[in-house]
Amino acid sequence: MKLNYLEQPTHISMNFLPEYPGNRTFEITEDIEVTLSDGYVLLIQKGFRTDLSSVPSWAWSIFRPIDQGFIGDLIHDALWDDKIGQIKHFNNVIYDARKFADEERLRWRTKLAPNKKVKNKITHFILRLVGGLFYSREINIPN
Repeated sequence: MKLNYLEQPTHISMNFLPEYPGNRTFEITEDIEVTLSDGYVLLIQKGFRTDLSSVPSWAWSIFRPIDQGFIGDLIHDALWDDKIGQIKHFNNVIYDARKFADEERLRWRTKLAPNKKVKNKITHFILRLVGGLFYSREINIPN
């Protein structure tokens, strides 16, 4: 499947993996090519696993973890999964790669889930506030 920038997908083929650790895990069942705001074409490969949105279960009654803007969450997870490639894409500037992933998520969610303004803003703020702690820990930088 190919998606242009901010295009609403007609479907996303995925399977729920109830036996996988975590509250909810999905596996993408077909390759997805997504053109991002900077023209970069992100390939989300068949077999990619994601929780779509890392909203803690205690907050699900306030912020449903999956809604019409979930493609933004999927793109964000794929960009974070490809940290090394993204850091190289941003001339080895970790901050720029992470900021782009977070802001790209917000762009897609704002366009595709406009009725979720509060969720979009709050979750973006939390990502920017604490996401760096997790992003940096997962990078293996050789000495």
